[in-house]
Amino acid sequence: MSGVAWAQQAQQPAAPPPAKAPAKKPPAASQPPANPSSDEAPANSKDATPTDPDSELQLAVRQAGNDSTMLVQSLEAYLVKYPDSPRRGAIYRALLESEMNLHNAKSALDYAEKVIAIQPEDSQSMFLAVTLLEKLPDQASQLRAVDYDTRLIDRVSKADPESRPQQMTLEDWQAGRNKFMVDLYVLRGRLQHHLHKNQDAVKDLTSGFNLLPNAEAALTLGEIAEEDKHADEAIKQYATAFILASQEPADTDGPPLDREALRLRMGNLWRFTHDANAGLGDIVLSAYDRSRDMAKADKPDAPIYNKDVTDPLQFSLRRVDGSGPAKLADSHGKVVVLNFWTTWCAYCNQMETMLADIRTKFSGRDDVVFLAINADENESLVAPFLQDQKPGGALVFADGVDSAFHVESIPTILVLDKAGKIAYRTQGFAPDGFADLASAAIAKASAAPTP
Repeated sequence: MSGVAWAQQAQQPAAPPPAKAPAKKPPAASQPPANPSSDEAPANSKDATPTDPDSELQLAVRQAGNDSTMLVQSLEAYLVKYPDSPRRGAIYRALLESEMNLHNAKSALDYAEKVIAIQPEDSQSMFLAVTLLEKLPDQASQLRAVDYDTRLIDRVSKADPESRPQQMTLEDWQAGRNKFMVDLYVLRGRLQHHLHKNQDAVKDLTSGFNLLPNAEAALTLGEIAEEDKHADEAIKQYATAFILASQEPADTDGPPLDREALRLRMGNLWRFTHDANAGLGDIVLSAYDRSRDMAKADKPDAPIYNKDVTDPLQFSLRRVDGSGPAKLADSHGKVVVLNFWTTWCAYCNQMETMLADIRTKFSGRDDVVFLAINADENESLVAPFLQDQKPGGALVFADGVDSAFHVESIPTILVLDKAGKIAYRTQGFAPDGFADLASAAIAKASAAPTP
């Protein structure tokens, strides 16, 4: 949920006074968003002569239909005739939305500030005013934007979750508020940067980044560092922005960050300060690792399976299909072939082809067990993957057994003898001789007496 959407749902201003209902109500007409009149026009309103301000407003809206230009003209004419209309707030919001649709920034800003003047708790209109003021070059506009933004930060930080709409869950409300706070801090940070108040800008941008790592905050922090001649810090921030921009969903409130331009900017600054291209890749990889670690830190703690189990043969592994767990202890006295795979592993498919031949060779043998152990961090990727491809053997999740057996690369194939000791291991893609070596290890282990 975007910040504007959260403000619209969670802090919607009070509705204007209801219009006097007409004696008879016809079928609803098609009307644009933010309708300043909650009632419908009387029947045959195109031919009727309005007898009161409410009816006249209804007629103006009805005749405009979905035409934003006509709606603006009709509502502005209405306000000239009825400048003190009790519906001014709703009319101004309808005009604001129409002018935004028409890309008339100056008029949209004018109506946003008119809404704020009579309904100062309208967070949505105030946020739109901030975004419109930011684009103006004069200092007075920038300062006014900072004032509005500061008022919003104070308001949102004190928002009471109990005041949320009934249809909004507490989780959605909290996530929306957090995103809105990020938007507000980053926006105020940019404004402070425009005003050359870099110390205040860094404070706000860092606050927004700490709430939710985002490319926009990192980019602006990089620009400030570059202006202050801190090239290494600037490159670090640019690299962070470069990585985060590839991970963020498309932002409907603005254009995406230009990663190609940022790549050139980062590369030019690196070459200027280091006289070579070498080393920049390490900076980018470090930024990726940091963003990955931050993403993990933001997620709720995942359950830890087999937490206090030290012997891997005592591990209990969840089956992918949700049926009863697979207990390695139940395989005592049998040869167990463990195939560690992931959905993103391109080589796993090729190893699976060779494993299929091995399974065929030992089919019908009760003393040889094959387990396909999924080691994906994101388990939600597994079910869709299995619709097209499915490793052979019993499908289970790793649940920590990969760490217990020190699996450091994917694919990894292990053959455990009847005592549970590793009789054969291959790590990574190693096709040469794999089928013969693994088959020989299985045959030898199965021929040995049960301990």
